[in-house]
Amino acid sequence: MKYFSLIVLCMLLTGCVAEEIIDEVPILFIVGYDKGEEGKIKGTISLQTFDPNQEVETRSFEAEAYTSKGLRNQLSGLPKPISIGKMAVLLFSEDMAEEGIIDVLDSFLRDPAAGRLIYVGVVEGSAGELIKNEFQYLQGIGPFLQNLIKQSIEYGNMPQNNIHLFDYKYYGDGMDPVVPILKKEETEVKITGLALFEDEKMVGKLNLDEMFMFALINKSYSAGLYELELPDGEYANLQKIKSKVKYKVKNGNTNPSVNITIKLNGNVVEYTGDKLSKETKEEIAETLERNVQAQGNEMVKKFQELGIDPFSIGDHARSQTRDFDFKKWYDRYPDVPVTIDVKVNIGESGIID
Repeated sequence: MKYFSLIVLCMLLTGCVAEEIIDEVPILFIVGYDKGEEGKIKGTISLQTFDPNQEVETRSFEAEAYTSKGLRNQLSGLPKPISIGKMAVLLFSEDMAEEGIIDVLDSFLRDPAAGRLIYVGVVEGSAGELIKNEFQYLQGIGPFLQNLIKQSIEYGNMPQNNIHLFDYKYYGDGMDPVVPILKKEETEVKITGLALFEDEKMVGKLNLDEMFMFALINKSYSAGLYELELPDGEYANLQKIKSKVKYKVKNGNTNPSVNITIKLNGNVVEYTGDKLSKETKEEIAETLERNVQAQGNEMVKKFQELGIDPFSIGDHARSQTRDFDFKKWYDRYPDVPVTIDVKVNIGESGIID
């Protein structure tokens, strides 16, 4: 198998973890995968050891090989068994993601010792270099990235993400996975967008603004802040944006068409103009409606051209069509007409400049 799991290999190298003092067992939070030299693959792991004085030591290891057995030999110098029960994040460089990642993910899914909610991400640049550069994060890069992605899902604009969801969308019909894109920028790591997958291979990406729109259209959602530019050059910041989304598919097996209805509610917490009047609120609502509709149409067209279905339109068609035929659907999907109707309601106001 071309791809590999460093963790499974490390476990094979050592004895029983139960015989170790728990505070001395290195804990693995994060693994990164990059292309190596001369056709090899490279894996980087970051380990944390907690001593009895509650001090934390973080160390990283990397190896390159053509095969999983070669990687096992490279890692045979690790002094202790590794605990993977707190495994939090799997990262892949873009070039690795473009070749396919399901073999690596599958090895973790089959390992009962691995955590059930491991996040998956793609890195602009080297996944290994991001892991080895600890920056100012005292808790280590693994726990930091785990919290960054978790907070972006719960309070930001990031769609749900974990290894099981990727696996479900990979094997499911009429749907495709998305995962966050991360980038190392000087002294910090940021989420810069979404990686789009066709089955197991990355085939495109969305930027942060597109990611917000994706979250609103994908399914009913409660999002974070959004800065909206108005036609007169003023800006409004919206908060507590909630979307209620409904997909309706007609004639799924014959001449399919799709309508996506989106109802949005949000509050203006900041406005750069002189006065937030009733007319201004209406203008904000109308501008947001146009933006969501226009960017949604652009995304649907992009997805159809790439032959991917991150909105799971095919799955909606299956659930609304008796005796649904996926073979016919896949042939027709690139040309299926999709309309998006948006209605925005602006609620109470907050701080106004």
